Amino acid sequence: MLSTNNLSKSYGDLNILKGVSIEVQRGEIVSIVGASGAGKSTLLHIIGTLDRPDSGKVLIDDVDVFSLSATKIAQFRNQKIGFVFQFHHLLPEFSALENVMMPALINNVSVSTAQKKASSLLDRMQLNDRLHHKPSELSGGEQQRVAIARSLINDPAIILADEPTGNLDSSNSLIIFDMILQLRAELQQTFILVTHNDELAKQSDRTLRMADGKTI
Repeated sequence: MLSTNNLSKSYGDLNILKGVSIEVQRGEIVSIVGASGAGKSTLLHIIGTLDRPDSGKVLIDDVDVFSLSATKIAQFRNQKIGFVFQFHHLLPEFSALENVMMPALINNVSVSTAQKKASSLLDRMQLNDRLHHKPSELSGGEQQRVAIARSLINDPAIILADEPTGNLDSSNSLIIFDMILQLRAELQQTFILVTHNDELAKQSDRTLRMADGKTI
């Protein structure tokens, strides 16, 4: 599902990634761990096409993403990549249902189809009684579950999660990870997680450890 080949990235004189090559199979849950500054989030942002490497390639679902035009990269990102961040980034003025619908509407899906699918995903996240609540009316764990539902709305090839439980207590962290395991089992969804939580990382299929811009 994912292959990176010799990714390098620098900001000025600071070398963040130093030739990173990884492979992730369809339906695999891979955690990336390491100290702050090891390059984990930079790697995730490049895989997600939010940033460009200085050199190297990223192939997602057999597409060489950085060979595409900027417009095509944006379309690919919306259609093929789901994102979950430590801070949910939900739009405060919209309900849970509307937040989940948003990427589908951007993808020119009809309102009725987007609404039906968003409702189904929120039900899967055990939030069927929270559809019309705004983020301020939801707990931290509920907000993160809405964010996961939003990441799934366009049937992405891969979901990238940057510290998805970093802002949650241990109980809610376990709930979120159990849902990730369930999504993999039911949908064969592929996940790459950046996490500082070693207990959660141990439940992944594989853990990649980064240090000084390289996988070790």
